[in-house]
Order: sequence, then C-alpha cells, then structure tokens
Amino acid sequence: MFRTQVTAEYDPDGAGRHLANLRRALGAGESADPAAPGGADLDAAIERARAALAALLRAKAGDGSGEASPLIAEARALLCTLLDRRIDVAAERLGHDDPAVVAAVRADRSEAIAVSGALLYELPPGDPAWAEVALTVGRLSYDRYRDSRPKAEPSDPDDLDAACDLLLRAARYQDVDERTTLYIVLALRDRHRLLACPADTRALTIWGERLLALGTRSRSA
Repeated sequence: MFRTQVTAEYDPDGAGRHLANLRRALGAGESADPAAPGGADLDAAIERARAALAALLRAKAGDGSGEASPLIAEARALLCTLLDRRIDVAAERLGHDDPAVVAAVRADRSEAIAVSGALLYELPPGDPAWAEVALTVGRLSYDRYRDSRPKAEPSDPDDLDAACDLLLRAARYQDVDERTTLYIVLALRDRHRLLACPADTRALTIWGERLLALGTRSRSA
C-alpha cells in the first residue's frame, strides 16, 4: 500500500475523525493492510472509506480551502488500496466469466483510477508516495485499456499513454519487480504497434532485456 506523509495528529477541522474511525474499524493503526479484509469485511471497509473521503471533501468545501489536504490524500490512498484489493480478490476467487463480477471489477477499477489519479495530481513534488501511486494508476490504466471481455468500452489510447508514461516515470525512482516490468513491456509494445517512435523502440528494447533477465534470475533461484 502506498502511504502519504500524514500523521494522526493532523486534524485541523475535526473531519479527520472519520478517517481515524475507519482505521480503528480495520484494526490497522495508521493505515489498512490490504491483505487483511476480504469478502463482506472488505466491502464494508470500502463503504466506510468512501464515506470518510466524502465527509472530508464536504468539510473542505465548507471552509472554502479546496481539496489540498493531507487527510484527504490519506483517505484517497486508503480507498484506492481497498478497491485494488477487491479487484485482486475477484480475480483470484471468482474468475472473470461471471458478467456481474466483470461489471463489478470494471466499476472498481474506474473508481480506483479516478481516486488515485486525483491523489497523484495533489501529491507535492518529492513525496515518497508519488512513485507507488503512479505505478498503481499506470497498471490500472493498462488493465482498462486491454479489457477484451464482452461489453467492454472501446480501448482508449489515453489509457495506454497514461500507462506508458506513468510506469516509465515511476520506474526512475524505485526498483520495480517482474510484474511491473511486464506491465511496462506490454504497454510499450501496444503503443509501439499503434504509433512507432524511436523513444518507445529504445525503451521497449531496454525493458524487454530487463524482463528477460528477471525471468532468468527467477528460474535460477
């Protein structure tokens, strides 16, 4: 889970109690462990996270100070983490053949992109959470772009651009694992097929070699 630089003491308008209550309900101290809740507990946690974020946004709108608040940033991070967790649970336990499950995953993914995108926009330069949030937005954007199941919306090139640009930029600031490297390679490959450019060709070569090296290392471990 990505974390923003927020302390429990930052509560200028009292709205932070919603976030604090949510943390206590999840039993996670300052942040929720995405592996902890599941099923009905996860659904309930998401509803509480939505309510907490909505309450914080209303409070900020009421005092006219806008949305640039560490508490709002943390609430968005928590909600996105829980939505991302529910997407993974659906993939692991229920499969993707059930139309209801597919629709629910799409809705969660779009909400997670919107929430984490707003968080990414508001994070200050140099925030240690920026790279992980960017990886999340990039990965989810690519999943939406590649959605080929029945009744999917037409693929949006903007999702592909977001995936390539955010994944590549975030990878400058931290080591990425084999899964993220695969996302980068697939996103670059798809964009190269749409519109080949020298920069993407070079990046695809570099990241393709890294993916091969990671795969070789994993097999030899």
